[in-house]
Amino acid sequence: MKKSKIAPTSKKKPRRIRNSLNRTEILSTALNIIHTSGVESLSMRMIAKHLNCSVASPYAHFKNQEEIIQALLYQGEQKLTTDLNLAKDSSEDPFEQITAIAHTYWQFSVENKGLHKLMFSSGGGLHKKLFAAPSSYRVFLKTIRDGLKKEFSEMPRPKYNSIARTMWAWMYGLLVLQMTDILNREKLKQDPVEEGILVFKTLFRNAIKEEKVRLKK
Repeated sequence: MKKSKIAPTSKKKPRRIRNSLNRTEILSTALNIIHTSGVESLSMRMIAKHLNCSVASPYAHFKNQEEIIQALLYQGEQKLTTDLNLAKDSSEDPFEQITAIAHTYWQFSVENKGLHKLMFSSGGGLHKKLFAAPSSYRVFLKTIRDGLKKEFSEMPRPKYNSIARTMWAWMYGLLVLQMTDILNREKLKQDPVEEGILVFKTLFRNAIKEEKVRLKK
């Protein structure tokens, strides 16, 4: 009579203790959950599951989930600002700077979809509370202001502010179209970012012409 083979039982990994965790690891895990499962899936319980620890363990490093989100928002804002500054410094030409910034912002949102959504669409308005004037937007505004002043030194503040708001709204709207797959369903004849930049180059030039005409009166 043959002896039946007994399959070896798989041993579960022992749960990690809270002292084995650190803030960086918790934030990295939270960010990974956002990227793979969406902002809505983020919770202390889910973080604990991914880290193989008790639900109470992450609380040794963060008071609550909002504090984790807050730290992620700071990380995202810092990274986006750094990327936009690098794009701005890639050229001395105002139009090339704006083009580089637009492409960089697009790339950031594509590579960090979950984080971008957390920064500008989620977080219960926490991003607005933390950043009354986000540094990423200030880079964008300064680039437009300096670019227009370089072309025409008498450009009034309301003019470049309105152009910056319009262009930022366009970029964000373009990203929403991309995230909802609308752009992928359209038969685009050119890069949507380049398409928009051509429109805004015309807007810049018209703004300069209008100011020159106004000052001659």
